[in-house]
Amino acid sequence: MSWSTSRRLLTSMGGYEHVYERTQESLWTSSSKIARFEIDPSTSSYHQDSKSYLHIMGALQQSLPVQEAIHGDHNNESSPSTQDEVNCAAPTGINILIIGAGVGGLAAALECHRKGHTVRVLERPTTASAEGDMSTIGASGLRLLDNYPSMKREYEEIAVHNLWLRYRKWTGEDLGEPFPFGAGAKGAEVNKHADRPPMSTALRPLFHAMLYHQLDRFGIKVQLNTNVREFYKDIEKRIGGVVTDTGEHFEADLVIAADGLHSKSRSLIPNSAAEAKPTGRTIFRCSFPLEIAVADPLVAETFGLLNGQNPLMQVWLGPETHAVVLAYVDKHGMNGRLCFGVSFREDESTTRKESWNETISSEEVLAVMNRLSGWSEAMKQLIRITPPTHIVAWPLKPRSPSSQCHSPGGHVLQLGDAAHPFLPTSGNGATQAIEDAITIAVCLAQSYHNQTSIPTAVKVNNLLRADRVSCAQLLGFVNAARVQKTDLEKVGNDPSTVQHKTPKWLWALDAEKYADEFYDEAAASLEVGVPRFQNTNIPNDYTPKPWTIDEVEALQKAGKPIELKGDWS
Repeated sequence: MSWSTSRRLLTSMGGYEHVYERTQESLWTSSSKIARFEIDPSTSSYHQDSKSYLHIMGALQQSLPVQEAIHGDHNNESSPSTQDEVNCAAPTGINILIIGAGVGGLAAALECHRKGHTVRVLERPTTASAEGDMSTIGASGLRLLDNYPSMKREYEEIAVHNLWLRYRKWTGEDLGEPFPFGAGAKGAEVNKHADRPPMSTALRPLFHAMLYHQLDRFGIKVQLNTNVREFYKDIEKRIGGVVTDTGEHFEADLVIAADGLHSKSRSLIPNSAAEAKPTGRTIFRCSFPLEIAVADPLVAETFGLLNGQNPLMQVWLGPETHAVVLAYVDKHGMNGRLCFGVSFREDESTTRKESWNETISSEEVLAVMNRLSGWSEAMKQLIRITPPTHIVAWPLKPRSPSSQCHSPGGHVLQLGDAAHPFLPTSGNGATQAIEDAITIAVCLAQSYHNQTSIPTAVKVNNLLRADRVSCAQLLGFVNAARVQKTDLEKVGNDPSTVQHKTPKWLWALDAEKYADEFYDEAAASLEVGVPRFQNTNIPNDYTPKPWTIDEVEALQKAGKPIELKGDWS
């Protein structure tokens, strides 16, 4: 690697010029509670507060072709899109304002730019941080990468390779033998994509950083430290807009609200996602260097890499509880990370915020855990050795699905969690947010080429997405019941009865192709007297119908299963 390339790498990583010291002390002091990347507003360069993640990103860049593809030749005046070989459409003249720079917002910015739309992104924090631990991305979401050669190569470096899955009781007893992750997805063997499995897992901060890298290659900068306090629309002027807390106004042909669970856009949108329904359940989640975990013999034996080399995800099941633990290493067997999420029912009086800053001590987690007798000592020890202030207590507060995610005039659109929140335990939120991004970009392009209006494009987007998202949300509750309500004595050595349902209709969709193919038909169905558009991106033989969280909870309290008509297998 040349000096100039190395210097660019240091600059891109925020100017760190230290060497990662692999000592227990440095691992404890340098690791954030949940891995967090940040952007320096003055340089727009990515960095983050964990030296261990500096090491992983440094290792990620060691291949010179990948390094050059990610950062390009800064002395070359050709456009980032040309360097990156992304096939971008000619400008459409459609202006898009995106509020929020999470996975959904960044994916929308990339796809809208690729389709020829002009994009601007506003983000509230003073630094762009990617908080979280692990994300499971379905093949339908990973199709996004097919259009971005550099991003696809980068994902190849950061994704979990050769991941295995193991099921256990909360006592530590095995439920069958370990097997390859994704092998249980319907159609996985005969219908899998040539270049990826039905599901893939990556560390969320690295996935988020990958999206930022691509945005940077396009020359699109996220405007940080911009807190939106109000959304508005002006039907006469045919625009949407926002007002910041400093009184500044931003307007565009379409405003995309990708600002998460508590989006300020809800006042504009009829039937917007309902308020959260407290369940009394909390997931305690954490991410820290694998070196800390395997320094403890019991934890290393129980939660270390499979056969000392392969990443391993474990699902532990018990009465009204379950845990997911991931031992991660990168493609080269380096840069280990231990992530876990343990779900419990707490006291009815417990109130928690949906926030990455809602931390809890190991002692508090153990106190909740001890309400259920029989927990494996290894799981307790994992909690004990977790670095201080690293465990986030995230309350599980589901919302009923929304039939409409846009303002009546079609100039403000919700996307991702702002439109359809998924519980963290569903493993589907990021995938559906990416599908949202792909779909709206296509619909806007179709409106330009077909000379239909932007509001028509937004309403078609809603038609193409609402039924599918409602089904995906409902499936999340079915899967939760499988791991929390199943009689484990009947499982024996066959974990298939508790494994998450991952049906082909969910992972095999090509969202871009689907939107292109059905845009005209869906648009025509908006006319008075025309039958409602019938989606085919949902379970076969299923007729969509409204449902609510209250109905789901009533079934659960009565000990009845959620009835799924059609082929949801």
